[in-house]
Amino acid sequence: MLVEVPGHRQTSSSNRPAAPLDAELVARIRRILATAPADKPLPSTRDLGKRFDVANATAFRVLQKLAEDGELWHHPTSGRYYPSTARELLEQPKPTACLIRRLELDSEQYRELLEGVSLGCGALHRTMMLWHDVHLVNHPDPRNPPLFAPIPQQKEILRHFLQRHGKAAGGFLLDHLWADEALRVHEARLKPTVVLYRTCSVKTFSNVCSDFRSGASKALTHLLGRGFEQITPVIPFAGDPSIEEFFTALARVAEEAGCKDRLTPAVSASTAAERQLLTEMLRKVTRRTALVCPEDNVASFLIDGIRAAGISVPHQVGLLTAMGTDFAIDAKISCLRYDFREMGKLAVEAIGSQRPVFHALEPHLVLGSTT
Repeated sequence: MLVEVPGHRQTSSSNRPAAPLDAELVARIRRILATAPADKPLPSTRDLGKRFDVANATAFRVLQKLAEDGELWHHPTSGRYYPSTARELLEQPKPTACLIRRLELDSEQYRELLEGVSLGCGALHRTMMLWHDVHLVNHPDPRNPPLFAPIPQQKEILRHFLQRHGKAAGGFLLDHLWADEALRVHEARLKPTVVLYRTCSVKTFSNVCSDFRSGASKALTHLLGRGFEQITPVIPFAGDPSIEEFFTALARVAEEAGCKDRLTPAVSASTAAERQLLTEMLRKVTRRTALVCPEDNVASFLIDGIRAAGISVPHQVGLLTAMGTDFAIDAKISCLRYDFREMGKLAVEAIGSQRPVFHALEPHLVLGSTT
């Protein structure tokens, strides 16, 4: 980089005429370095020239040579010179604030997301600020439905976080539970922000989401191709926007494909009692039925109960989960596998983008023993 110095015509280092460095000036600058704080710049070339009665060009030349030798660091934007130890300190970006739900028991989706975020932060030399509020989502027992914070409470949770930690964050990763209505209230302060998993309508935010339309299309194609006569959407719990988005996509794709009559009304399976009721209903159906559940834990409870009831899987009843974490793969449940680790990595990369970016990840169909 060329730097203009008043009264001095700067040339590239390869073409600059050789000039002996002022040994005394080098020694004096080194004495300054010995006690200089790492986060403060050294005196400017003009200040050094006045202090030591040398030309500005001479001071500049000495500073530049010491920077080339690694004793100083030249800040790329301010143009000031610092002790070499300042580089790691000053180039370190502020931490990425991850505002997600708590890592509850069996929350495999969030573990995989955070693995990806951690890998992304490591590759870009970023640190992570993990933060959660117990009131955002309370789900200590995966056998029972979670409790989600309503929008007014979400607004207050965000206000409290930004008041205490907003200035310390270099970006924000928000999971799909935050409603757009709550986010818009704090839109000006949430920059840069990436919303994960669901589709976000706040245009100033980046969005790394699942392609639920593609997933719905693959689910229908697979299940109808396997000979299932009817497909039953299973609601694992109410209030999750990603689940609502997937089922909306499923209904639209079925209508466009001319097979909407193959979808039955959705049924709830939030509690053990509801899952038992669904199992009893499946005992009586005469048509070969496939269940589609967009949550791996509830899908696992369902398939265990169906098999325990003596219902043949997949000859009478099949099951496909539309989340596809390692948990579903290990349990050999057929699934639409969304790569949450890749989602986390892409989200960290989006934090550093100059403009909002959008990524929609397609799922891969992974066959297990349930379809």
